[in-house]
Amino acid sequence: MNNKILSLTKNSYKMETNVFSDKNIKLVVTAKTIKGTSFVGVRDYQNKQGEVSNYTINAGISYLNVLKHDYQSLIDKQADVYAVLNKNYPIAVIDEAYKQVLTSLEKRLSDEETKDKLRSEGDETIARSDAQINAYVNIAKGVKLHKDTLQLHVFGLVVKKTVLVPTEYKATKSRELTIVKNKIEKLCDFKQSKYRTFIFNKADVKMQGIEI
Repeated sequence: MNNKILSLTKNSYKMETNVFSDKNIKLVVTAKTIKGTSFVGVRDYQNKQGEVSNYTINAGISYLNVLKHDYQSLIDKQADVYAVLNKNYPIAVIDEAYKQVLTSLEKRLSDEETKDKLRSEGDETIARSDAQINAYVNIAKGVKLHKDTLQLHVFGLVVKKTVLVPTEYKATKSRELTIVKNKIEKLCDFKQSKYRTFIFNKADVKMQGIEI
C-alpha cells in the first residue's frame, strides 16, 4: 500500500509520497500560501503521453471567477475574433461556434433558479457540471478526493510549466466547428484552457491524523 500523508497547517500544507503510480515515481506535491494566494507545485509529473514536467499552479483561484473572466473576454473581443477567423472560416461556422461557447458560459454562470430549470429540462451542460461537483470531497484548496475511485485530484490554474522529458503528440482530427471553438478560446485568452487537474492513484489519505 502506498500511504500518502497530507499535513495541514494554518498557512501551508505538504504532501509527499515515494510512489504515486508506476509512471509517477518519487513525485512530490507541495503547497504553500503566499500573500493569501495558494500555489501548488507538482514535480516530475508524467502524463498519459509520456511527457514529464514540473508545474506550478494557482490552487486558490475561484473557478467561478475563471468563468467570469472568460465570459467578459468573449464579449469584449467578439469583433476581433470575427475579424481574425473570417479570413479562413465560413461566417456560419464562426456564428455557431461563438454561440456555443457563449451559451455554455451563460449556463454555468446562471443563478440557481435558472440552473434548476435547466436541470428539469435535462440540460447536458448543467448535468456535467453537477456531476463534477458531486463526485468529489474537498480536502484543501486545490486538493480533492474522488468518492468512487478514491483517486486524489490536484487542480488549479497553471502559471508555470517546465518540460523535463518532452514527447511527440500525435495530431488529432477535429471537426471544423470544434477547431473554430478552440481558436475562439485561444483568441480570448480563456483561463479555462490553463486550468488543469492532476490525478493520482488510489491511496490512503490522512489529514492531521484523520483518515479519509
